[in-house]
Amino acid sequence: MIWLIIGLGMCLGSFIHVAYCRFKPNYSGYEYLIAISFHRSRCPHCHKQLRFWQLFPVFSWLLLKGKCWSCKGKIHYRYIMFEVLFAVIFAILFLTKGWNLNTILLMILACYFVLLAMIDLKYYLLPDRFTQPLLWSGILVGYFNLFGITLNKAITGIIWGYFLLIVPKDLFYLLTKKQGLGQGDVKLLAALGAWISYDDLPFLLVFSSFLAIVYYLILRYGFSDQSITLIPFGPFLLISGYLIFYYHV
Repeated sequence: MIWLIIGLGMCLGSFIHVAYCRFKPNYSGYEYLIAISFHRSRCPHCHKQLRFWQLFPVFSWLLLKGKCWSCKGKIHYRYIMFEVLFAVIFAILFLTKGWNLNTILLMILACYFVLLAMIDLKYYLLPDRFTQPLLWSGILVGYFNLFGITLNKAITGIIWGYFLLIVPKDLFYLLTKKQGLGQGDVKLLAALGAWISYDDLPFLLVFSSFLAIVYYLILRYGFSDQSITLIPFGPFLLISGYLIFYYHV
């Protein structure tokens, strides 16, 4: 069973990477759905359509030694990293939570959160078409009292999540006339509030801030010679929110 779970993780990791690569900020929801659902995979260099045997996660990349079969162009290691990452995540979830509805939900959220985090890292953008489904699905789960979430908890979490960031965001702007946080971060925390208990939100915010500071220090003093003036906050909210939900489910 564990090998099936690992294989599932690799396949979904490959799909999430495709979804990340094909995202464009100017796409409508319909255009994005078409891009990830009906367009065949191609070499990023020569744009030749990949054959079936070249689509096997991890193994195809290793067999081809990270190069295109046709043009020999180098295929970024990010492809295999996504596949291995999700194989590891799914294996950990299966080994620690077993195989049940909670595990399936955690797998779905892992896919969704990683995709949204990668988009924010690249574009500094948290689109409403991603955060709103997260919010409304949390309300729906609460309505049916699933996974320990009640409707009252979901709505309370949304309200608390929104005001925990909108107040400091607006105060910072009033004092400095600069945007310290994006509106997408506010909406994301509200959406996360629908999934976790409102009394966990302060810890989520503190831990997210800690992760963001560590990320900044690594970039500033470890891997970049350039001045860092802007970092996305969404990925750290997503990591913290996921860990809290994992702990409670």
